[in-house]
Amino acid sequence: MRIALAIGTFFILLIHGIVFYDQFFHRWERNQIAYFDQARAMAKTDAERAALSDRSPRIEQIVVSNFGETRVDRCTTCHIASDDPRFATYAQPLRTHPYSIAMGDAQKDGKWERRHKFSEFGCTVCHDGQGRGLEPKYSHGEDEYWPDPLLGHTTQESWRKDYAPKLKGGEYLEANCAQCHTDPGFAGTATVEKGRKLFFATNCYGCHRIEGLSDGTIGPDLTEVGKKWKLDYLWGRIADPRAILATSIMPKFNLKDDEIKALVVFLKSRKGRNFAETEIQRYKVKLTGGAELVQATIKPVEIKPAEMLKQGEKLILDRACTACHKLGARDGGIAPDLSFEGAIKDEQWISDHFRNPKSTMPDSIMPTFRFTDDEFKAMTAYLVSLKAAPALANGEATYKALCLRCHGEKGDGNGPIAIHLDPFPRDLTKAGFMNSKSDQRLVDSIRNGVAGTSMPAWGKLLTDEQAKGVLAYIQTAYTKEPRRELKARQLPEKNPIAMSAESVARGEAQFVNRCAGCHGKKADGKGPNSLDIQPKPRNLRNARFVGSVDDRRLFESILYGVQGTAMPPWIDYGLNNNDVGDLVNFIRSINQKPKGGQNAVATK
Repeated sequence: MRIALAIGTFFILLIHGIVFYDQFFHRWERNQIAYFDQARAMAKTDAERAALSDRSPRIEQIVVSNFGETRVDRCTTCHIASDDPRFATYAQPLRTHPYSIAMGDAQKDGKWERRHKFSEFGCTVCHDGQGRGLEPKYSHGEDEYWPDPLLGHTTQESWRKDYAPKLKGGEYLEANCAQCHTDPGFAGTATVEKGRKLFFATNCYGCHRIEGLSDGTIGPDLTEVGKKWKLDYLWGRIADPRAILATSIMPKFNLKDDEIKALVVFLKSRKGRNFAETEIQRYKVKLTGGAELVQATIKPVEIKPAEMLKQGEKLILDRACTACHKLGARDGGIAPDLSFEGAIKDEQWISDHFRNPKSTMPDSIMPTFRFTDDEFKAMTAYLVSLKAAPALANGEATYKALCLRCHGEKGDGNGPIAIHLDPFPRDLTKAGFMNSKSDQRLVDSIRNGVAGTSMPAWGKLLTDEQAKGVLAYIQTAYTKEPRRELKARQLPEKNPIAMSAESVARGEAQFVNRCAGCHGKKADGKGPNSLDIQPKPRNLRNARFVGSVDDRRLFESILYGVQGTAMPPWIDYGLNNNDVGDLVNFIRSINQKPKGGQNAVATK
């Protein structure tokens, strides 16, 4: 019994001793004591000994106010020997911070002088990390809730295990160097510069905006991306966008690790207003959309007439078009197949679409790229040359070759690229819709396409018989219900209400009252009810579509609805031909001529 009590008492005293030691002797105190002991042993002069004689452990603190937000920096509390060259070979935290001529350090009278003095810059300006922290886990940012872990040295427990090893390395520190050193040839930011070139070479600029560099509007604004996101998230979004965000429309570029790293370092350097960039630089980008930056980074190709097709093909591949589109064996899985583009589109359409995609397809997500006029011509010429039709043995083969990419293998409109198309591809399993249209109307849609949408005019590849063959396959394989005889409808061939300001005003009032809930007050198809409607309400500001349909078809859709969709038969709610005539005049009044997108002026 006595032995047991003795042992118990021993362990209680031991635990109290450990707790006492840990509470009253911090790790940083022990580091400083170790430093003082070593420094005293190394002291060679009375002055050095005197400087150390009365030193005792204390919290070292630097307040940095010259670089954005004021920082409290206590890193030298542990790294107390950072500015003492005698500790160059010691282990951390007592190792001397290396001196570097490339970083501006210089030797005078045999002694190093730093360009970036700790008293002015502190440590976190360059390294990130939590300057107030006094324990490594928190000061280095290993805690998953700390927003700015030590760049290139610390990974957090929550980071993906396969990414974590790739997120270490001194190159990541360049992201903070680039806050001030923005010269393209600056030796200390070579990785940032490589990432910056990739940002333009892989056409990231077309989708993303970075103030002072680019004006893309499709993807998120990356102006402050380095402040908002950590390294692991940036790496993941570039390496495999949908693995990080399932709804992402960003293509997977299949970049090498060193390329992803360069882009991550570049993006991490974008933290809002850069200290070294001027208002004039930012204003120039606003005026041109960054065209000169693109062409200064990705050197324009001199197009030779005799080699135009070959150069156009190379440009299509080099400028990452197949990161989204399908072209032969290459397939980005996001955008339409270009393999026989010259057979279904004419030269003018392709050229216009290259220069300003929204001028031909108002709801296209394709960005406007800043290529030169000659480059656009060469790329257009190459696509125009692609006129070889695929082998189409029957309706099923035709569907799989031409339709499946959008309408899906089940015919339900959920093809591989459907999520990126607006309007969404038609659900061919909806018998209500399919059987409400005549055979000729459906064949015409196949052969003539639907203007202002992604549905091309397959009639330039298919004969009338082939179009009927694929329609028969769709009816058998997907719609499955037998065709029904269409009911006769009383519809005017022409709008009986003359276009006038009064009629447009009446039509607008009707539209706001009856249609805006789904089609939106702007008539762009984005009304409050549109969120959970599939297929989405028609964008009635799509001038190419509205201009392609006649009055009779508009009357039919409004009065009798569109079967298989949320569009109701308004004749059941009291609308008559005069009311619909005013609505049609209003819709046509807001689509008087096609308008380009915001980047309508192509780069010359």
